[in-house]
Amino acid sequence: MALKISAPVGDKTRITKPDPKKKNAKFKPVQNKPGDVELVRLMLKANGYAIAVNGKCDAGLIKTIRDFQKKKLGFKKPDGIVDPGMRTWNAGLPKLAAQVSADAKVEVYEVYEGGKKKLVTKKEYEAGVKALQKEVLSKANKMYSEAEVWVDICNDIEKTRQAQDGLMNALVEFAVSTVNDTTDPPWTDILNARSEASFLKTLAGKSSPDWNKVYKQDQKATKAYNKAVKSYKKFIQARISTAGSMLSGLEVVRDTSFATVEAYMTARLVVTKGMTPAKANAVAAASTEALKSGAGQFGEYLAGNKVTWDGAAKKVFIDSFIAGLAGAAGGKLGDALSKGLAAKLAAAVLPKLTGNISKKAAEAFFKRFLTSKAGEALVTNALKETIGLMKPMIEKGRAPNLKEVKEAVAKTLTAGIMSHASAKALEGFTKKLPGAGEAFLRKTMAPKVMESMRGDLVKLYGADTFDTLASKHAGEIYVKVAESLTGKAIEKAAVDAVNASDGSQNAGQMQKLANDAMRKDAELRKKMQNMIKAEFARKAKVMKKAA
Repeated sequence: MALKISAPVGDKTRITKPDPKKKNAKFKPVQNKPGDVELVRLMLKANGYAIAVNGKCDAGLIKTIRDFQKKKLGFKKPDGIVDPGMRTWNAGLPKLAAQVSADAKVEVYEVYEGGKKKLVTKKEYEAGVKALQKEVLSKANKMYSEAEVWVDICNDIEKTRQAQDGLMNALVEFAVSTVNDTTDPPWTDILNARSEASFLKTLAGKSSPDWNKVYKQDQKATKAYNKAVKSYKKFIQARISTAGSMLSGLEVVRDTSFATVEAYMTARLVVTKGMTPAKANAVAAASTEALKSGAGQFGEYLAGNKVTWDGAAKKVFIDSFIAGLAGAAGGKLGDALSKGLAAKLAAAVLPKLTGNISKKAAEAFFKRFLTSKAGEALVTNALKETIGLMKPMIEKGRAPNLKEVKEAVAKTLTAGIMSHASAKALEGFTKKLPGAGEAFLRKTMAPKVMESMRGDLVKLYGADTFDTLASKHAGEIYVKVAESLTGKAIEKAAVDAVNASDGSQNAGQMQKLANDAMRKDAELRKKMQNMIKAEFARKAKVMKKAA
């Protein structure tokens, strides 16, 4: 940028006179050329004035010029004009030149914000991209998670229709779908919403996203999500209204009516109270069973059978408690009960493993596993078995506390955990980890690290020496590096692999996670570099003596 103005800038009604000491001195007329005005504004901005940079000379600019002349130059009568090469321009020029020089060293990007173009620094650009990526990923995760919940609920309904939750519940579903065919799950819309949200997560989660593709997919995923929201709400409302009309019209027999009450109440609690399906199902099951059991006791009384109030109350309590616990199990209350079970599972599995893994890594593995779908299913099945075992205790008048339920579930789980796929995966992973980890360090990681150091080593020893040493001793160096670092590096990689898993991976997949952890370990890479450098120094010294 040329730091010169071609003509005066400022107040066109000039009140100053040329220097009388200079022969034939006179001022050029003020022209306020846009390019000159913009440069003057830049000069004032560089000298500390908060002023917009454009090509327009207005009263504000003239006032700012006068202020600069008064404070910087001590003019008693500032004229508000900047003449080319004169005192006002020369006084502001050093800071303008320094600012231009500094700006030239800053990498800038052209971006659009609110439809307007603006320039930002590299740091500002990277921060903006990071914030945008976080925002898009958060939105994608939210849409995907909601779609997953819809899919799970609809899957449960399909299981019920297929009599996997009992014949009575299947009859209810059959009755509901017969009365109103809009109660069928909106599979197309919710699966499409999940798929589009998943693809958005993939695009936005890349290290260098293609923002044009992300923007298009964001629009597509949002449209699919909004459509699924409408379909799902319509689906739930249809189920609620249909169950209600069936009850009011007495279209089903007594037992089916109670089951319909439970279905109606569950849906109602989810929609109106915001309960999770698990909690809503537990509350509805217990409440409905209390009604059913109470009605049964009243029927016994009307029939003339011996019924006491204490006995009836106890019977209603036991029936509703067991129904509520079973409803909770059916509603997948596995996560709430799985807390604290990881340590028990780790303690049961560790002594039986052929391989070696730390207690910390084993507990981390089972903690992750118990929060996965496979883990929740395992806990749910154990909980259902526990309910049956505890019925005698409940019938004697004492309900089990959460600690007793957890201990019973833990016993059920640990008894057969070694036969589960998760424990088999951990067994295979730990058994092969030492050898596989050492092989990865020796065959893959060490060669790549040494290749990345090639330039530095060539500078130290020359290309010929480097090539000679690399060709003769590379394998030996790799073995030494791997053997020295294997122990702690693999132990750390095991923990990292466990933390990166969700409990559903097989042994081979877990080994890949461990390899990725070692590849990304900056401290391990640095140790490798130092060892390779030291080995090269030693080998080069021996080679020099031999020569």
